[in-house]
Amino acid sequence: MDLRPFMERWHMLPPSGGVMLVAVSGGRDSVCLLHYLAAMPRDFTVAAAHLDHGQRPTAGRDVAFVRQLCRELDVPLTVERADVPALARERGVGLEEAGRMARYDFFRRTADRLGAQRIATAHHAADQAETVLLNLVRGTGMQGLAGIPPVRGRIVRPLLETSREDIETYLEVHRLSHVEDETNRDTALRRNLLRREAMPRLAELHDGAAANICRTAELLRQEDAFLDSLAADYLPAAGLTAGRQRLRSAPEVLRLRALRLLAERLPVGKKDFTAAHYRALADLLEGGGMLTLPTGACAVCRGDELTLLPPGPPLAPVVLHPGKNFWGEYTISVRKTAGNFSQKSDTIVLNCDKIDGALSVGPYTGGQRLTLPGSRGGRSVKRLLADRGIPPELRQRVPVLCVGDRPAAVWGVGTDMEFLPEESGQNMEITVTTNGGNRNG
Repeated sequence: MDLRPFMERWHMLPPSGGVMLVAVSGGRDSVCLLHYLAAMPRDFTVAAAHLDHGQRPTAGRDVAFVRQLCRELDVPLTVERADVPALARERGVGLEEAGRMARYDFFRRTADRLGAQRIATAHHAADQAETVLLNLVRGTGMQGLAGIPPVRGRIVRPLLETSREDIETYLEVHRLSHVEDETNRDTALRRNLLRREAMPRLAELHDGAAANICRTAELLRQEDAFLDSLAADYLPAAGLTAGRQRLRSAPEVLRLRALRLLAERLPVGKKDFTAAHYRALADLLEGGGMLTLPTGACAVCRGDELTLLPPGPPLAPVVLHPGKNFWGEYTISVRKTAGNFSQKSDTIVLNCDKIDGALSVGPYTGGQRLTLPGSRGGRSVKRLLADRGIPPELRQRVPVLCVGDRPAAVWGVGTDMEFLPEESGQNMEITVTTNGGNRNG
């Protein structure tokens, strides 16, 4: 087994004098990778990292095995323990996704501490084939069918073209032992079901099925990268806000890609995003409004802006002053006007004579009510937001303008009759736009 040509082709090797950090679980694949890298002629240092996920009673056995292996190979080791179930509850994701998030966070922190230029994981050809098939049934589009990239930033995967059979042969030749993760036998987990039942049947259907799937993934990866470069032209260079009309002008295939690229800027896990979510974002471009997204994120489309909002706690109220103000992902511009006032959908106009206290913006609170023009009486802000189809998880992200402790207007809902502007008097014009950031709170 010679991994060097593949590693050189993808520029996986660290520079001379550099550090390669290897993710080691103690399973056959990571044992094979660590042994190969430690034994190969090299001008860089090899280090190892092992994360205890806090889920299995045999975790202590795995830690002890990896420690002994690293001692035998004279490889420095970093061990850490994570509470993956607690992380899953905190982030609102499944155990598999939470485990992945914990692992890569640990690997990156360890690499930063060691000054490692590369982080090597033991994904191999069978993992690649399984990933492509899982993404196929999840409906993730071409990016998902392109599978696991050989290189992503500092993450490198030297075994990605190596078969499971070649890995087993390597372990036998070098008389290397490993530990078995008992959860790998649990077919309630999707990947295990695919690995233990579906893949063997595919091999019966076509000899070399896994290798053929991997070759197809490589071709799709090249095409996917080219299309991504075209889609990126419809987005700003950074940030979570994009031009609505600019996105609508893109061909559909590039529009959906651009929306995916925008969603990938969210500081959340991406595994729960599917093609259906990107199509929902495309629909939002047409009708405007708000949309919930996986992991507690959401999207707001108003005027000529689409903004994605990362998950977070409710924001504290902010007192508004003339000029630009910031509340979470919103920019709120305040100015006095006389006579005619704006009729724009992103603008709220209040009668200055009725503003007898501090003007502020914040989330709605229990007990707040508005009396809208044409209504028979006041209604709760909560009910008004619900009537407009705004789901519960988004309602506290809608700007509520208050005079003192009284709600005067709700963005996208309306203005209380008491605060309606007058054409002949002084008015306060408040323009609300999304900025994709978090400037306050």
